[in-house]
Parts: sequence; C-alpha cells; structure tokens
Amino acid sequence: MKKFLLSIAMVAISLGAIAQENSAEKLRWKGIMNNGFWSNWELSLGGGVNYTAWNAGGFEGQGDFADNLGWQAELGVTKWFNPIVGTRLQVVGGKINPSTDATTYESNWMFPHVDGVLNLSNWIGGYREDRVYYAKLFSGFGVSLVDLGDDTATGFAWTGGLINTFRLCKALDLNLELKAILTPERDLPAAVPAEKGKYAQIYSATLGLTYRFNKRNWDKAYSQEEVDGYLAAIAALEAGLADAHRNNGKLAERLAAQKAATDKALKDLEECLKSKKPAKVSGSSALFFNLNSARLLDRTKASMQLLAEDMKAAPADQVFTLVGHADVKTGTAEYNQKLSEKRAKAVYDYLIEQGVNKDQLTWKGVGSSQNIFPINETNRVVIVK
Repeated sequence: MKKFLLSIAMVAISLGAIAQENSAEKLRWKGIMNNGFWSNWELSLGGGVNYTAWNAGGFEGQGDFADNLGWQAELGVTKWFNPIVGTRLQVVGGKINPSTDATTYESNWMFPHVDGVLNLSNWIGGYREDRVYYAKLFSGFGVSLVDLGDDTATGFAWTGGLINTFRLCKALDLNLELKAILTPERDLPAAVPAEKGKYAQIYSATLGLTYRFNKRNWDKAYSQEEVDGYLAAIAALEAGLADAHRNNGKLAERLAAQKAATDKALKDLEECLKSKKPAKVSGSSALFFNLNSARLLDRTKASMQLLAEDMKAAPADQVFTLVGHADVKTGTAEYNQKLSEKRAKAVYDYLIEQGVNKDQLTWKGVGSSQNIFPINETNRVVIVK
C-alpha cells in the first residue's frame, strides 16, 4: 500500500517536472505564455455526499436509494501547466454504504488518486482573466481503500467527472464537483455478495473552496513577427536620438548667438530711450514675449516705461502703431493670429496705464504671417512703429 501511494506521488512530481521543462519554450496555447513551475497552484477543500451502486447497474439486489448514501471529504492540490491543461493529486475520505435488500454495509473509505484536468472553457472560448465560470473535465486513477482499520479491501479504481468553478475573487473559487468512481466489486466490503468480473460505482457531489496562490493569471505572448517589429522601431528611435545628440551642439551655439543679439538689441533700445534726444520718436521698438504667452515680462515693462515717457513727450499728432507677431513654427495660423492680437493689446493697455494718450495709439495682430527676424523664436514680439 505504501509503495502504491508513493507511486502516485512520483507520477504527480514527474508531470510537474515535464511542465517545467516545457515552460522554457514560452509561447504555447493560443498566444498565452507559460508561467514558471511554482506559479498557478491551487489548494482545494470540499465535502458532500456519495452513492454506492453495485451488482452491475447498481439497482438489482440493493436496498433503497437512501440506504446507499454516504458522505465524503476531499483535499486536493492542482498544478496548471497552461490555461488549459493541469494535473491534480486528490485524497477522498469518508463513508460508503453499499447495501442489499437486507443489510447496509457501512464502511470507512479512502481514495487517493491522480487526475489530468482539462479547462474546457479556456480551451473552447480562449483564456479570459475576467471569466466568472469555468467548466473543467478530469479523469484519473488511484487506489480504493475500504474498511479501513479492519479487513481492508484494496484495489485500483478509475475516476472522472466535471468541476464547475465559480470565480469569487482573484484568489478564491467556489467549486461544485460531480465525480464517478469505477472499482471492482471484489474491492467492496467482504460481506457484500459481489460477483467476480463486475464493477461497482461510487457517484458523488461535493461543494468546496479553492485557493489559488503565487502567480494566478497568464500573460499574453507575442509572436516573433511582433517582437521583430518592436525591435526595429526601437532601433529607429535610437538612431534618431543619436542624430539629435549630434545636432544638439550646433543648435545650442545658434541659440546662444541669437540670445546675445537679442540682449544687445534690448540694451541699445534702452540706451536710446534713456537719451531722450529727439522730441519726435522715430524708428521701431521690439518688445519680446515668451512662448505661447501674452504676459508682459519684467524687462519688457522696464523698456515700455522708458518708451512711454518718450511717447508722452512726442507731438500730440504723432500716432504709434503696435503690431503683434507670433512665430510660425508654433500653433495654427488661427491660434497665432489671436495670440498676436493679445500681445499687441497687452502693450496697448500697459502704455495707457503709464499715461500715454490712447488717441496716439493703435494696435493690431498679424499672427505668424510675417517672420520679421531670421531666428524663429524672436518673432514672439510686438513692434512699436
């Protein structure tokens, strides 16, 4: 008996080892990637009733239906190799009550067995992590032990059935298991008038819970074509990034040169405004803005304060035109038109706050239709004419 139980355990371990080797191939079963050996294990516990039928069909020469009813408890461990195929080691124990018209032979009973399990729902409908109900078929063999502790009857038995699984949460399932066990009649209690060559059946219905531990779900696998496409896209991005790094130095030099030119123009304008030499203001002034902004910068306000003093000192009939611009590389034409108008209006309002006669000011926006400076960023400006 001990040797037989050891053999069952060795079969389960061997099936697990084979699955672990196969998992190295990775892509299997409808685009689902196999997990490691220690993932997708289940521990189940349940209990219910059984019915023992013997004497061929299980009705002739037996007692009433209720006389053949017994109870059983089940403990099982299942390993899934992929979403469809798994193996289970289960131990069933309880009481069976084979009966004749005159007597019920109540017997302690145990049935350790190994099953192959097929997830029919995943096989037919494809793997879905959010599926609530799973139908699982199983079939296996083991040893039936009857009249434990007395004159134990021991023999091989075969089993098969259906497991109805209802997903309660990520880790917990509710199971309704319907099982049939086929065992030679000679392995029933010795007092049962069994006939040689005939088989008894034990039918059971049990309800139980299953806890799934370690990695419980399955990851989608990618085909080699998809992997090659991703690698090609990454290579193209890396090549583009390398080109951008090579051009970064040149762009930095150009930006630095443009900033120096802009700072010099502002400085010259401020010095010109401070001198206040002519009574009539002539020429143009440039008031710059940040990207996508019509807010006046502090340095722009400083320039405008000086400009306002010259405007107030200018002849009353002199009119100044404020022309707003936007850079052509940022935004749509419609958006840039509105932005340029906001910039011109902001300068207009600030000059009036500084005391400039509004009758001497007019403003408009021209959007990005006129690139008046060679460097695009410096066209974020209002020109005072």
